Amino acid sequence: MKTRFLILLMIGFFAHLWNAQTLVKPADFKLSGVASYLKSKGYTIVEETPKYIEVKTKNNADVFLDVDVKKQVIYYSTNILVNTSASKDKIREYIEMVNDRIPLFSVVYVEEKQKAMFQYSFWIKYGFTYESLEDSLSEFGLYVGDALDLDKEQKILQ
Repeated sequence: MKTRFLILLMIGFFAHLWNAQTLVKPADFKLSGVASYLKSKGYTIVEETPKYIEVKTKNNADVFLDVDVKKQVIYYSTNILVNTSASKDKIREYIEMVNDRIPLFSVVYVEEKQKAMFQYSFWIKYGFTYESLEDSLSEFGLYVGDALDLDKEQKILQ
């Protein structure tokens, strides 16, 4: 009985080694590691610098990943042009609606560039796994899709 238990325990241990996610500690974090991981998962790295990377997601959206100076957060952002014919009041209403309905996500209107900047924060302060980062990047895409759906008449965003 003990032998069977030990064998099962060893199989479980080795199976865990093959499938385990690796914790990336803040001291070991490098943005180039994120870029390499995403590239290996089918994402296109459009631009890579020590401070940010631009990623083309699997559904062809451009997302910027910026790291704060203290390496505590990776900020995801994407920009969508605003229709120049949309009134400032309608744009403001849309931005407020998105920020109210999608709480983990925020939108900022950048008037001088006529764009809506969609933002998400992925905390890395205490460590993360590349798999959780990839999942959050997918979630970000879903949030952007939800925000686009809120422009039902398609009069605010291009």
